[in-house]
Amino acid sequence: MTIQTVIVEKENGVALITLSHPPVNAINLALLEELERALAEIDSDDTVRAVIVTGAGEKVFSAGADFQEFAGERVRQFQQKGARLFNQIEAFRKPIIAAINGGAYGGGFELAMSCHLRVMADTAQLALTEVRLGIIPGWGGTQRLPRLIGRTRALEYLLTGDRINAQDAMTYGLVNRVVGQAGLMAEARALAMRLARGAPLAMAAIIDCVARGLEMTVEEGLNIESAHALQVGQSEDALIGVMSFMQRQEPQFKGR
Repeated sequence: MTIQTVIVEKENGVALITLSHPPVNAINLALLEELERALAEIDSDDTVRAVIVTGAGEKVFSAGADFQEFAGERVRQFQQKGARLFNQIEAFRKPIIAAINGGAYGGGFELAMSCHLRVMADTAQLALTEVRLGIIPGWGGTQRLPRLIGRTRALEYLLTGDRINAQDAMTYGLVNRVVGQAGLMAEARALAMRLARGAPLAMAAIIDCVARGLEMTVEEGLNIESAHALQVGQSEDALIGVMSFMQRQEPQFKGR
Protein backbone atom coordinates (compact mmCIF):
# COMPACT_ATOMS: atom_id res chain seq x y z
CA MET A 1 0.00 0.00 0.00
CA THR A 2 1.39 3.39 -1.02
CA ILE A 3 1.12 6.10 1.63
CA GLN A 4 0.14 9.47 0.16
CA THR A 5 2.42 12.19 1.52
CA VAL A 6 1.23 15.07 -0.67
CA ILE A 7 -2.44 16.06 -0.86
CA VAL A 8 -3.67 18.40 -3.62
CA GLU A 9 -6.97 20.31 -3.55
CA LYS A 10 -8.16 22.81 -6.16
CA GLU A 11 -10.71 25.58 -5.77
CA ASN A 12 -11.34 28.95 -7.41
CA GLY A 13 -8.16 28.91 -9.45
CA VAL A 14 -5.97 27.99 -6.46
CA ALA A 15 -4.24 24.67 -5.81
CA LEU A 16 -3.53 23.81 -2.18
CA ILE A 17 -0.65 21.38 -1.67
CA THR A 18 -0.45 19.88 1.82
CA LEU A 19 2.60 17.98 3.02
CA SER A 20 1.15 15.07 4.98
CA HIS A 21 3.85 12.85 6.45
CA PRO A 22 3.18 12.46 10.19
CA PRO A 23 4.34 13.25 12.72
CA VAL A 24 6.55 16.13 11.49
CA ASN A 25 6.02 16.17 7.70
CA ALA A 26 9.59 15.02 7.15
CA ILE A 27 10.73 15.12 3.54
CA ASN A 28 11.66 11.74 2.10
CA LEU A 29 12.22 10.61 -1.47
CA ALA A 30 8.59 9.53 -1.85
CA LEU A 31 7.37 12.98 -0.78
CA LEU A 32 9.72 14.70 -3.22
CA GLU A 33 8.48 12.50 -6.03
CA GLU A 34 4.82 13.13 -5.16
CA LEU A 35 5.45 16.86 -4.91
CA GLU A 36 7.17 16.83 -8.30
CA ARG A 37 4.21 15.04 -9.88
CA ALA A 38 1.73 17.39 -8.22
CA LEU A 39 3.53 20.45 -9.56
CA ALA A 40 3.74 18.98 -13.07
CA GLU A 41 -0.01 18.38 -13.04
CA ILE A 42 -0.70 21.87 -11.72
CA ASP A 43 1.58 23.39 -14.34
CA SER A 44 -0.48 21.78 -17.11
CA ASP A 45 -3.84 22.76 -15.58
CA ASP A 46 -4.85 26.14 -16.99
CA THR A 47 -7.63 26.48 -14.41
CA VAL A 48 -4.99 26.79 -11.67
CA ARG A 49 -3.28 30.16 -11.50
CA ALA A 50 -1.80 30.22 -8.00
CA VAL A 51 -0.50 27.64 -5.54
CA ILE A 52 -0.27 27.34 -1.75
CA VAL A 53 2.09 24.91 -0.03
CA THR A 54 1.53 24.12 3.65
CA GLY A 55 2.03 21.35 6.20
CA ALA A 56 -0.59 19.12 7.75
CA GLY A 57 -1.46 20.01 11.35
CA GLU A 58 -0.75 23.18 13.26
CA LYS A 59 2.68 22.60 14.79
CA VAL A 60 5.00 21.74 11.89
CA PHE A 61 5.29 22.93 8.30
CA SER A 62 8.12 20.45 7.78
CA ALA A 63 10.92 19.37 10.10
CA GLY A 64 13.17 18.83 7.07
CA ALA A 65 14.84 15.81 5.57
CA ASP A 66 13.93 12.32 6.73
CA PHE A 67 17.29 11.03 7.96
CA GLN A 68 16.40 7.47 7.00
CA GLU A 69 17.14 8.60 3.43
CA PHE A 70 20.77 9.26 4.38
CA ALA A 71 21.49 5.56 4.75
CA GLY A 72 22.57 3.47 1.79
CA GLU A 73 22.91 4.23 -1.87
CA ARG A 74 19.89 6.55 -2.19
CA VAL A 75 21.50 9.49 -0.41
CA ARG A 76 22.93 10.99 -3.61
CA GLN A 77 19.61 10.62 -5.44
CA PHE A 78 17.80 12.15 -2.47
CA GLN A 79 20.09 15.19 -2.27
CA GLN A 80 20.10 15.86 -6.00
CA LYS A 81 16.35 15.41 -6.41
CA GLY A 82 15.56 17.84 -3.59
CA ALA A 83 17.95 20.48 -4.95
CA ARG A 84 16.57 20.13 -8.47
CA LEU A 85 12.94 20.22 -7.35
CA PHE A 86 13.39 23.32 -5.18
CA ASN A 87 15.05 25.06 -8.13
CA GLN A 88 12.00 24.16 -10.21
CA ILE A 89 9.71 25.61 -7.55
CA GLU A 90 11.66 28.87 -7.54
CA ALA A 91 11.30 29.08 -11.34
CA PHE A 92 7.68 27.83 -11.44
CA ARG A 93 5.63 30.01 -13.78
CA LYS A 94 2.64 30.21 -11.43
CA PRO A 95 3.08 32.04 -8.11
CA ILE A 96 3.61 29.72 -5.14
CA ILE A 97 2.88 30.82 -1.57
CA ALA A 98 4.34 28.98 1.41
CA ALA A 99 1.80 29.03 4.26
CA ILE A 100 4.15 28.33 7.16
CA ASN A 101 1.78 26.90 9.75
CA GLY A 102 4.46 25.74 12.18
CA GLY A 103 8.13 24.96 12.49
CA ALA A 104 10.08 24.91 9.22
CA TYR A 105 13.50 23.43 9.81
CA GLY A 106 16.33 22.33 7.53
CA GLY A 107 14.86 21.17 4.23
CA GLY A 108 11.43 22.42 5.30
CA PHE A 109 12.82 25.95 5.59
CA GLU A 110 14.61 25.50 2.27
CA LEU A 111 11.31 24.50 0.66
CA ALA A 112 9.61 27.61 2.06
CA MET A 113 12.44 29.81 0.77
CA SER A 114 12.12 28.37 -2.72
CA CYS A 115 8.49 29.53 -2.87
CA HIS A 116 7.83 32.99 -4.28
CA LEU A 117 5.91 34.39 -1.29
CA ARG A 118 5.63 33.40 2.37
CA VAL A 119 2.84 33.82 4.94
CA MET A 120 3.83 32.77 8.46
CA ALA A 121 1.90 31.94 11.62
CA ASP A 122 3.00 34.07 14.56
CA THR A 123 3.82 30.92 16.54
CA ALA A 124 6.00 29.35 13.82
CA GLN A 125 9.79 29.29 13.74
CA LEU A 126 12.39 28.86 11.01
CA ALA A 127 15.90 27.39 11.17
CA LEU A 128 18.66 25.82 9.14
CA THR A 129 19.89 23.40 11.79
CA GLU A 130 22.18 21.25 9.65
CA VAL A 131 25.41 22.62 11.13
CA ARG A 132 24.45 21.16 14.52
CA LEU A 133 24.49 17.73 12.91
CA GLY A 134 27.86 18.27 11.27
CA ILE A 135 26.37 18.76 7.79
CA ILE A 136 25.30 21.72 5.66
CA PRO A 137 22.08 22.66 3.86
CA GLY A 138 21.95 20.94 0.49
CA TRP A 139 18.74 22.23 -1.07
CA GLY A 140 19.62 25.90 -1.51
CA GLY A 141 19.79 27.17 2.05
CA THR A 142 23.32 28.61 1.84
CA GLN A 143 22.37 30.53 -1.31
CA ARG A 144 18.77 31.64 -0.78
CA LEU A 145 18.99 32.82 2.82
CA PRO A 146 21.79 35.38 2.17
CA ARG A 147 19.87 36.67 -0.86
CA LEU A 148 16.76 37.11 1.26
CA ILE A 149 18.17 38.62 4.47
CA GLY A 150 21.76 39.62 3.67
CA ARG A 151 25.11 37.90 4.02
CA THR A 152 26.07 38.82 7.58
CA ARG A 153 22.76 37.97 9.21
CA ALA A 154 22.38 34.79 7.13
CA LEU A 155 25.86 33.58 8.12
CA GLU A 156 24.97 33.90 11.79
CA TYR A 157 21.91 31.67 11.40
CA LEU A 158 23.71 29.22 9.11
CA LEU A 159 26.70 28.88 11.44
CA THR A 160 24.73 28.63 14.70
CA GLY A 161 21.57 26.83 13.57
CA ASP A 162 19.57 29.25 15.74
CA ARG A 163 15.85 29.69 15.17
CA ILE A 164 14.18 32.74 13.61
CA ASN A 165 10.86 33.69 15.16
CA ALA A 166 7.98 35.17 13.19
CA GLN A 167 8.56 38.78 14.22
CA ASP A 168 12.23 38.68 13.25
CA ALA A 169 11.35 36.95 9.98
CA MET A 170 9.00 39.82 9.18
CA THR A 171 11.58 42.43 10.19
CA TYR A 172 14.22 40.81 8.00
CA GLY A 173 11.90 40.74 4.98
CA LEU A 174 11.99 36.95 4.98
CA VAL A 175 8.18 36.64 4.94
CA ASN A 176 5.40 38.75 3.44
CA ARG A 177 2.82 38.40 6.21
CA VAL A 178 2.69 37.27 9.84
CA VAL A 179 -0.76 36.36 11.14
CA GLY A 180 -2.31 34.41 13.99
CA GLN A 181 -2.38 30.65 13.60
CA ALA A 182 -6.17 30.62 13.25
CA GLY A 183 -6.11 33.09 10.38
CA LEU A 184 -3.13 31.71 8.47
CA MET A 185 -4.90 29.76 5.75
CA ALA A 186 -7.52 32.46 5.24
CA GLU A 187 -4.73 34.99 4.70
CA ALA A 188 -2.85 32.68 2.33
CA ARG A 189 -6.02 31.89 0.37
CA ALA A 190 -6.93 35.57 0.06
CA LEU A 191 -3.50 36.35 -1.34
CA ALA A 192 -3.60 33.33 -3.67
CA MET A 193 -7.06 34.23 -5.00
CA ARG A 194 -5.91 37.76 -5.66
CA LEU A 195 -2.99 36.39 -7.67
CA ALA A 196 -5.29 33.91 -9.44
CA ARG A 197 -7.30 36.83 -10.81
CA GLY A 198 -4.15 38.41 -12.22
CA ALA A 199 -2.54 38.15 -15.64
CA PRO A 200 -0.86 34.72 -15.93
CA LEU A 201 1.56 35.63 -18.72
CA ALA A 202 2.69 38.81 -17.00
CA MET A 203 3.19 37.08 -13.65
CA ALA A 204 5.14 34.22 -15.24
CA ALA A 205 7.37 36.77 -16.99
CA ILE A 206 7.94 38.71 -13.76
CA ILE A 207 8.90 35.51 -11.91
CA ASP A 208 11.37 34.64 -14.66
CA CYS A 209 12.85 38.15 -14.76
CA VAL A 210 13.46 38.17 -11.01
CA ALA A 211 14.71 34.57 -10.72
CA ARG A 212 17.15 34.80 -13.60
CA GLY A 213 18.04 38.46 -13.20
CA LEU A 214 19.35 38.03 -9.66
CA GLU A 215 22.03 35.73 -11.02
CA MET A 216 23.16 38.17 -13.73
CA THR A 217 24.47 41.69 -14.19
CA VAL A 218 21.89 44.46 -14.28
CA GLU A 219 22.45 44.85 -18.01
CA GLU A 220 21.80 41.16 -18.65
CA GLY A 221 18.72 41.25 -16.46
CA LEU A 222 17.38 44.29 -18.31
CA ASN A 223 17.78 42.42 -21.58
CA ILE A 224 15.62 39.60 -20.23
CA GLU A 225 13.06 42.14 -19.03
CA SER A 226 12.95 43.84 -22.43
CA ALA A 227 12.40 40.52 -24.23
CA HIS A 228 9.54 39.59 -21.91
CA ALA A 229 8.02 43.07 -22.11
CA LEU A 230 7.88 42.86 -25.89
CA GLN A 231 6.39 39.37 -25.90
CA VAL A 232 3.81 39.95 -23.15
CA GLY A 233 2.94 43.38 -24.55
CA GLN A 234 1.75 41.73 -27.75
CA SER A 235 -0.48 39.20 -25.98
CA GLU A 236 -4.25 39.05 -25.86
CA ASP A 237 -4.06 39.60 -22.10
CA ALA A 238 -2.30 42.93 -22.64
CA LEU A 239 -5.13 44.07 -24.91
CA ILE A 240 -7.70 42.89 -22.37
CA GLY A 241 -5.88 44.75 -19.60
CA VAL A 242 -5.69 48.04 -21.50
CA MET A 243 -9.30 47.89 -22.71
CA SER A 244 -10.58 46.98 -19.24
CA PHE A 245 -8.64 49.89 -17.72
CA MET A 246 -10.08 52.32 -20.23
CA GLN A 247 -13.59 51.00 -19.67
CA ARG A 248 -13.10 50.90 -15.89
CA GLN A 249 -13.90 47.20 -15.76
CA GLU A 250 -12.26 44.31 -13.93
CA PRO A 251 -10.08 42.48 -16.50
CA GLN A 252 -10.77 38.82 -17.22
CA PHE A 253 -7.37 37.56 -18.28
CA LYS A 254 -7.18 34.44 -20.45
CA GLY A 255 -3.51 33.57 -20.19
CA ARG A 256 -2.79 34.05 -23.87
